[in-house]
Amino acid sequence: MIKEYALKTNLAVINANDITAEEQNRLIKDYKITRETINYALDKFERPRISYTEATDSYLMVISIPSFKDDLAKMVQSVTIIVNDQNIICFTNKYSQHIMGYIVKFFNQDQQLSHVAFQLFAYLIHRISDEFLDIVKHFYDQQEKIEVAFHKRSKRAATIKTLAELQSKITFGLTATSGNENLVGQIRAFFKMPNNKLKMDHNLRQQLESARIESNQALKDFQLINDIVQQLSGTYNNILNNDTNDVMRYLTVYSLILTIPTIVVGFYGMNMHLPLADGKWAWLYALIITIALTAILIIDMIRRHFL
Repeated sequence: MIKEYALKTNLAVINANDITAEEQNRLIKDYKITRETINYALDKFERPRISYTEATDSYLMVISIPSFKDDLAKMVQSVTIIVNDQNIICFTNKYSQHIMGYIVKFFNQDQQLSHVAFQLFAYLIHRISDEFLDIVKHFYDQQEKIEVAFHKRSKRAATIKTLAELQSKITFGLTATSGNENLVGQIRAFFKMPNNKLKMDHNLRQQLESARIESNQALKDFQLINDIVQQLSGTYNNILNNDTNDVMRYLTVYSLILTIPTIVVGFYGMNMHLPLADGKWAWLYALIITIALTAILIIDMIRRHFL
C-alpha cells in the first residue's frame, strides 16, 4: 500500500508498505525510483548503510529497527528511506511500519531544517536506538528470571532452552545496533569528502552527536548483556557437566557394589564342590561373605573419596 502524508514540509512524505508488483511499477513511474533501489528496499537482509546517488540526487538510508516480536525471523526488520528534493519515501512492512510515527513527529516539530535528509536520518537513529535500549532492559529481566529458574532442578531443561533463545535474540540485536551505530559516521563522512559543498551547521552537529551517543549506548548495552549471557551459559554448562559426572560416578559405584553378590552367588551356583556349600547354613555363609566384601569395597571407596 502506498500512502502519502500531509505534513509541515514541502516534500511529499510517502509510506510504501508491503507494496505489490503493481505498486512497485507506480513508484518507478510516478516517483522516479529505480528498480535497483526497490530491490534494495525489499531485501530484508540489507545491512544498515547510507549512500548517495548522483543521477537522482537522492540519499538512501537502510536502518535496522526492532519489531517487538518474539519470533526470531521477525525480531529485527530493515527499513529503507529515500530522500530527494521532492520526496521522502519510506519502505516498510507490517512489522516495521511504526517508524512512520517518528517521521510524522519529526516534520511536525518546529525546527529549522538545513539538511533535511541528514537531520531526519539522525533523528531516526536516535529514536530507533531508544527502542533497542528498551529491548535490552527486557532482556535483562529475562536473564534474571533464567538465573532464578535454573536453581530449580525440575525446570533446568526448559531454562536451557529459554537461555538459548535469549542468546539468539541478543545476537540479532547486537548485529542491528552495530550496523546502526556506524550510520552516524557515514553521515559525517559526506561532509569530509573532497570537493564537498555541504556545510554542517550547529543543529545538525548536535543531532548527530545525540544520535551517536544513543546508538553507541544501545550497542554497548547489547555487548554487555551478550557477555553476561555467554558467561551464564558457560557456568550452566559446567554445572550440568558436574551433575552428569556425579550421576556417572554413583552409577559406577552401584554397579561395583551389585557385582559382588553376583560373583558370590555365581560361585555357589556352579555344579562343583565348594567349601561350606554342603551345610544347612551355606546360604548364611554366602550372605556373610557378600556383606563382608561389600563392606570392604564401600570402606575403600570412602577412603578414596569416591563416596
